[in-house]
Parts: sequence; C-alpha cells; structure tokens
Amino acid sequence: MIFIYRTFNIECFVRLTNGNYVGQATISRVSSSNGKRNSYETGFLPSFATEAKALGYTRNFAEMWCDENFLDGCT
Repeated sequence: MIFIYRTFNIECFVRLTNGNYVGQATISRVSSSNGKRNSYETGFLPSFATEAKALGYTRNFAEMWCDENFLDGCT
C-alpha cells in the first residue's frame, strides 16, 4: 500500500513470517530546502494473525512516526 500523509510518501508492506503477518514501512519526503529525498525505513513491527491488522498497524505507526519526528513537515 502506498499513500500520502501530509507531506510524506509512505509505503507499507506486510510479509508472512512463522504463521503471522509482520509489517514494515518506508517513509520519505523531498526536502523543500535542497530538493533532496529523505527516507526512513522501520524495522519489523509487531506480528498479527491477519494481514489486514498488520497493515492497519503499520499505517498507523507510520503516520504517528511522521507526527512525532517531523512536526515541521506535517503542518
């Protein structure tokens, strides 16, 4: 799943590991000051029994990460 959250591009993906679904996200944006692309990739997030729950958690995590780490880019 790829979506835009405020000024960020977020790509969420889920993989099946040991019978549970585990999500990860890549969060990026282009800096307005120098035109350089900055990105952050999460580690493996908690596992869930369903793909939908893992994807929902991953998306939530990514949005909260943006708000906590780049408040200047989210307004």
